Amino acid sequence: MDIYYEESAVCSDSVKAQRRYTIVHIISIVALIIGAICAIVALLNIPFGSIGDGLTEAQQQELIAYRNFFIFVGIQGAFFILLWYILHRLKQRINVNYDYIFVSGEIRISKVFNVNHRKLITRIQPEQIIQLGDIDNGNYERLKADSSVKEIICTSNSEAAKGKFFMYILIGEAGEKQLYVLECREEMLVNILKFVKRSTLEKEYIPQEKKNGNLS
Repeated sequence: MDIYYEESAVCSDSVKAQRRYTIVHIISIVALIIGAICAIVALLNIPFGSIGDGLTEAQQQELIAYRNFFIFVGIQGAFFILLWYILHRLKQRINVNYDYIFVSGEIRISKVFNVNHRKLITRIQPEQIIQLGDIDNGNYERLKADSSVKEIICTSNSEAAKGKFFMYILIGEAGEKQLYVLECREEMLVNILKFVKRSTLEKEYIPQEKKNGNLS
């Protein structure tokens, strides 16, 4: 049975997130350029040799001041390169969307930076799945509190978009457990259940329509 299902968890504040991303991106590029220029200028001009005895005291003082100035320039270069690195890492937390692709049992989760830069986070096979459920149920909190379980949030939103809910997927791999949280429609859960044991679904699970008061 071949099934293909795809959906995305889009950042709910994408307009502001895009603006913040652009600002941080521009500042990071400027910081990198300044840092590179400072580093190159410093390396080309710092006198690394010892101050010779053949120089007068005034010349020695002048050479020391010259060397200290370009050491300062080099330190500034290192500062701006560090600033670029910090901003580069910060960009990975701004305007982030997630894609979930379900292909005949396999779940592929990707992180999308600024719309067009994609990074595959994981592939989950049906045999790896220990439990599925809704994070609104107490079972999720118990799993989250387990020190042997690592939680991995795969959405940028604190509230699920209309028609979606936060689903957790507990998997076990190589002696470790990971708890993935996805923002998706119930159709995603239904498709996964076709490839796992029915008992994989938590007992506390309530269908989303009934949970939201659309069913009696």
